[in-house]
Order: sequence, then C-alpha cells, then structure tokens
Amino acid sequence: MRALAAAGCALLFSTGCSAPGSTTGGVPLLHRTGLLQTHVPSCVIDSMCGDGQEPPLGGPHCASPLACRDYTTAQNRCEWIHNLEHGHLVLAYNCPDGCPEVVDALTAVWAAQPSPRRALVTPDPRLTAKVGVLVWGWGWLGDTVDQAAVDAVLSKQDVDAPEKGLGCLP
Repeated sequence: MRALAAAGCALLFSTGCSAPGSTTGGVPLLHRTGLLQTHVPSCVIDSMCGDGQEPPLGGPHCASPLACRDYTTAQNRCEWIHNLEHGHLVLAYNCPDGCPEVVDALTAVWAAQPSPRRALVTPDPRLTAKVGVLVWGWGWLGDTVDQAAVDAVLSKQDVDAPEKGLGCLP
C-alpha cells in the first residue's frame, strides 16, 4: 500500500513526496524523494526554487551555495537549497518577536559541528515553525531546538544528497 501511495505521489508531484511516518531514533522526520537538482536561471525569483513544499528539502536552486556561517539576516532560500544539495545542514528559525534561546541553541549546534563546518544558521521568515533542521530530502520542524531531532536529521546528512560530502566556504 505504501508503495502504491508513493507511486501516486510521484505522478502528482514531479519534485518529490513526503513519506508519512518516517522516524529516526523515534523522532518523526519529514522525508521527500525524487527532488529535482537543477539550477534556476535567476536567484532573484525565489518562487522558482525548492520543492514546492514547506520547508523546502531540495529542488531547483541557485548556481552557487552560501558560505557556512551563522547569519543574523535571512538568506535567500534559493542559495541555501544549493547547500542542501551538497549535504550541508541548514538550521533555520522564524521568530518575528525574537527568540534568543532558539538562536543561541542553533548557534551552539552550528559551532559544535566538526571543522570544516558543513552547516549554516539563518533566519527564515517563511518557515512555518520556529525551528527547522534540514538536509537534502530530510527535515524536522518544531518550536524549540530538540537535540534528538538535530541528531536524527544529522544522521541523514549525506544519505540522499546528490553532491554529498562537499565542503563549504567558511
């Protein structure tokens, strides 16, 4: 039955599908397959990027990725989707009224990554939760930074990434 649902999903959505009930270490994760990995002609039109779902876990993206840094201003999704393609971890947050505890926790996760870091932190005003932990094809959303969820997503870091293991500019 699950295979039938996946086949139907693939027919409806050319950019991939979410697998219901994907869990890793007991943590429910978003999982999408069949993600397009094409470059878009312009990074200015952000709507051309991503897999059409929230949050994007892959899909069409800009030709160049972002440096792996801790950003304090929202970065172009079109660029950080390219980071996902390279197997990088994206730690995003949406806190219009501020959430220093979330920002501090995500910064600590970023800082704890082995050197050279293959992760970045960015605000994302379009995120549907306070916190998004994302790699190509896999993700988790929540209202706090959950270390078990971070670990679960990190366990998928290079599993589906088309250009896995690539380094990142600091």
